[in-house]
Amino acid sequence: MAADAHTRHNRGLLVVILLGVIFFALLAAIILTPRRATTAPAATIETFTVLPLRIRIRTEPNAKAPVVATASSGEKLTLIEDRGAWVRVQNEDGLTGWAERSSLERTKEREARLARYAAIRKLPPLAGIIAERTQLYAGPGIFYPVIGELPAASQVHIFTRDHDFYAIDYQNQVAYADIDAVDVTGAGTRQLDVATTSSPATSTAATETAREEPPPQATAPTSPEPTPEPAGVYAAVPAGGTQPEETDRVIPRYPALARRANVAGAVVIRGIVRKDGTIDNVEIIKDLPYGLGEAAREAVEQWKFRPATYRGEPIDVYYTVTVNFKLQ
Repeated sequence: MAADAHTRHNRGLLVVILLGVIFFALLAAIILTPRRATTAPAATIETFTVLPLRIRIRTEPNAKAPVVATASSGEKLTLIEDRGAWVRVQNEDGLTGWAERSSLERTKEREARLARYAAIRKLPPLAGIIAERTQLYAGPGIFYPVIGELPAASQVHIFTRDHDFYAIDYQNQVAYADIDAVDVTGAGTRQLDVATTSSPATSTAATETAREEPPPQATAPTSPEPTPEPAGVYAAVPAGGTQPEETDRVIPRYPALARRANVAGAVVIRGIVRKDGTIDNVEIIKDLPYGLGEAAREAVEQWKFRPATYRGEPIDVYYTVTVNFKLQ
């Protein structure tokens, strides 16, 4: 019995010694094996661009916190921390603080906005006059940052309407102004007079020729030699081409509510005259209450045309008409 116990003790001791040798061998291998140099990926530095005319950078993410510095439109700020509505940024002078995220745009956001502006600027511009001093926004809404201001009587070029805002040319970019602050003159467009005695019947362009009389208060904007959009739509007929001609027109109805309310004035309608003589994408650029704008749009949608041509071939081109509703 004593011999067996002694044998088991010796075997256990050998196992422990063997495990110890293995452990120290592995430890030595780990220590002596040269480590491969690891290169940590470089941190991506993200920048924001200031949208409004001026913003305040504060000590805390709070609109009432003390101001550390200010930043102007177009200035670059480096992102340090993002908390959603507020971001911690650093300016070119090394000062850090918190700014409202809604006043800043990332590089990709800026690229998308400028691409959208470039597309808008290819639309045929209309003449307009600022009726009252108005603020300009980076987008079609008062919740977008203010990027400028125009005094009353300023002449502007209007590209399109987006809900209750006009996209206008501002310092060779696009800004948005409240439609109530801008008067679209319709200068240089075809003019169609609709009186309260008019009936919504189809007429031909031969018997009722649309007139082109630019109002005296503004000059129609001039554009460079037009080039087609990727979809093949021209902003205007190139030099040497022929303009689209109306062959059948539906005279807009004069809504009864508008007649009873003694409402009159000009509605500006724009669409695309296609190669087959139809018109689509018809939109109300300048509206009037009591259904006048919708009445004009519904009528123009039914018009037929002799399409515009360029180099002897029919083309798709934007077409604008001003419908003058007159009380008689």
